[in-house]
Amino acid sequence: MKSEKEIHMKKHTILWADDDPDDLMLIREVLVDNHHQHDFVEVNNGKEVLSFLNDAAKHNNLPCLIVLDMNMPILSGRDTLAILKSKEEFCSIPIVIFTTSSSEMDRMFCNKYGVEMMTKPPEYKALQCIINKMLNICHLS
Repeated sequence: MKSEKEIHMKKHTILWADDDPDDLMLIREVLVDNHHQHDFVEVNNGKEVLSFLNDAAKHNNLPCLIVLDMNMPILSGRDTLAILKSKEEFCSIPIVIFTTSSSEMDRMFCNKYGVEMMTKPPEYKALQCIINKMLNICHLS
């Protein structure tokens, strides 16, 4: 049985959807090296996001943040975002779109749903800064 202290020290869960294994490896490296207080769950597409969230909702263990790549197979970040924002049980979870896109149309789509779009940076230090910004969103939720 967990002590009261262990219960209060529960890690925050971040659900990260990206189909690029290299991107996931870098993100995992930043999180593991610098942010031990977070659990990092990786999925490869929006269908896996929805499956994870449906299971997590059954156990009352929703993530504090969802990060979506815009361009994924099976169910894109764009389609996943629209679905999540339409579902009462998931619409209040903070979401960030993390993408290589710099399209104004993509930015407008994200703005429509009140979601920040962050562009994947080419260098490691910038990635650390962006992940720190995302974790602040997680802590505020």
